[in-house]
Amino acid sequence: MRPSRGGGGRQRRGSATWLYRKSSRLGAGICAVALGITLAACSSGTPSSGGSGTSSGSAYDAKITYWFWGESDIPGITKWMQQRIALYEKLHPKVAINLVQQSNTTIISSFRLASQSRTGPDLDTQWATMPTLTPAFAGDVTPVSSLVPASQTSHWINTNENTYKGQLMAMPLYLIGIPLVWNKQLFRQAGLNPNVGPSTWAQFLADCKALKAHGITPFGMGNKDGYFGAWMFGIYAKQELDSLSQLTGGVSNTGSAQASLVQKLTSLYTMIQGLIKDGYVNSNVASITLDQGFQLFPQKKAAMSFTTDGNVLAWAKTIGESNIGVTRPPIWGAGSLANTYDTTQSSDEFITSWSPVKKADAAFLAWLHQPSNMIALNKETGAFPADNRFPVSDISDPLAKELYKLDTTGKSIWLENYIPPQIDSDADLPAGELVISGSGSPSAAAQIWVTQLREWRAQQVTQYQQYKAWSATLGS
Repeated sequence: MRPSRGGGGRQRRGSATWLYRKSSRLGAGICAVALGITLAACSSGTPSSGGSGTSSGSAYDAKITYWFWGESDIPGITKWMQQRIALYEKLHPKVAINLVQQSNTTIISSFRLASQSRTGPDLDTQWATMPTLTPAFAGDVTPVSSLVPASQTSHWINTNENTYKGQLMAMPLYLIGIPLVWNKQLFRQAGLNPNVGPSTWAQFLADCKALKAHGITPFGMGNKDGYFGAWMFGIYAKQELDSLSQLTGGVSNTGSAQASLVQKLTSLYTMIQGLIKDGYVNSNVASITLDQGFQLFPQKKAAMSFTTDGNVLAWAKTIGESNIGVTRPPIWGAGSLANTYDTTQSSDEFITSWSPVKKADAAFLAWLHQPSNMIALNKETGAFPADNRFPVSDISDPLAKELYKLDTTGKSIWLENYIPPQIDSDADLPAGELVISGSGSPSAAAQIWVTQLREWRAQQVTQYQQYKAWSATLGS
């Protein structure tokens, strides 16, 4: 999920500003053809000669450059992808795939630069929704649904996060949720019921108070990179909303929506400020990164944390599965969306508009979703595949079952997905940093949003209008 997206889960959001230009301009041995992956004609026109692949009309005779990100969300997924590529190249000897790993801080900026020269990747990974749709608005993405038939894409989960004008722009690979995790041993030491995590905000605060009274840091996180604040926005700003339109309308400055959004953000930052002042969060939260903050939990230096599914399962190996409890984030807000969870595909894979080997790109992406590959993804990394053909019965670990149930029960929204990348990097992250570091007030943090939204709307007029048109199709 564009939960951030090292072992950091949703560090999807890089710090680089995305100033996108105006858009004026089952068996592993079974080949993709036998699986019914009939590729449609590409609808995006003749590819630019700047593409990195070797032009070919064949889906199985091509050189593909693939810019990939995922290790921060799913430790071990890069090795899994390398294994898939080796297998695919063995199945199709005339295909060569060059995997180029991307980092949290370059995933957005590197693609922005590549798009300006229309060179670099044929396949690219971006964080879900707006970081994918923003280049789609600009014409830099070939809709996956124009190349992979519905008989295949109908099995993919969470495709709604990357749909624009009725077309699926990118392929989800895995699902990821952000639960609250608690250490049962530390709860017991504080005189709390170790088998019951907090579900309401009052319960959460009471647990924090009891833990602190026993000399235990209640909640461990890190915000040197801005991601704790971004996660709090993703989880708790949503809980103040009755619909996504209250967020997107505020971003678009529709009617009185921005003023209402600013009030909600001020309330959110006031809540975060209270946690810091009450000493319920580790004292060095502002000076360590999200990844470093995560380490407090398996080191038993904090009793609770937010984290990703993958980290929960890794931590269980460190401190013992019987000592870990997981639940939804406690309810703080009173909006209709407060009861939604936060599962997302987090990142996704798409075909660039300039790739000269689009058929080969699409064939490989579709092949990745074949059941044998999805089963291997789960077995080798613990990740939950974003495909309804994945046999849930394969999940045997009780904790993993609990996480999967959280991820797939009811409606989920990761709010960070629905703000433009420029606003995420220039407003969401610095506003949280201001409050968490104690260097500014909640109202000053909310004012950062006002300033950056104004600048974005003025600088990115076409993108702004496209965002408005897209967001109008979201409903609630």
